[in-house]
Amino acid sequence: MYRVLKFDRWLSFVFAHKDPEFWHLIIETAESCGFEYVGAVPQKNGQTSFKKRQHPFTVLSGQLIINFRKVPNPKTIMRAHLGVDVASIVVQTIEGIIAKDGGATLEQINDELIIKGLELGFLDLLKREYSDLTPLLMQNFDYDAQSQRYTLRTGGKFKTHIDIRLRVRFYLLSYLRRMERERHDPTFDEIVMAIMPLLKNGITPEDQTVLSVLEDLGERVGSDKWRLRNDAQQNLFLL
Repeated sequence: MYRVLKFDRWLSFVFAHKDPEFWHLIIETAESCGFEYVGAVPQKNGQTSFKKRQHPFTVLSGQLIINFRKVPNPKTIMRAHLGVDVASIVVQTIEGIIAKDGGATLEQINDELIIKGLELGFLDLLKREYSDLTPLLMQNFDYDAQSQRYTLRTGGKFKTHIDIRLRVRFYLLSYLRRMERERHDPTFDEIVMAIMPLLKNGITPEDQTVLSVLEDLGERVGSDKWRLRNDAQQNLFLL
């Protein structure tokens, strides 16, 4: 496959095995051929089995699609060393999926953690120490019983490093949803003043960064007011 593909072309590999050794064999073999691992995404079969709910990190619901790219200078996965702070990676992964989607179900969080555990080589620790994520989630995040989604606590900040545009996107989406409920179209200055204090941990974005993310999510009303675009909540993966 590496021989016949041109540069900047993609290879997608369907993975549905329960043994992580096969995952690493696929990744390492592809990398040794010259492919660059880009990421993996879950593909659902439309249902969650009782066995999956009992053992979230040992049973796959559906399949994982492993994506590679043929590039001139491929990078390899940086695997976790022994003694890695798994708790920090777990919290960062949960916050990342919440930021990306404006909230996440337990199944989405489990899927993301399986991929992270496979990538970094600590799936065995994940299974042993986090077989039930519910206590961790209820202690650190808010839960909406109606949508069955976890999100940041009201007024809370990210505890781990999340890409600045993704953090801006999360807080903008949250703010614009609230303004929509209150039937108020905020000005750009109001938006910046509302979200800047929430972004003080880490790199503070420039106004231009906020504006570029805002243009993905919102639409102008008049000369300097904004509201959430109708399709924004169905199109959360632009980054």
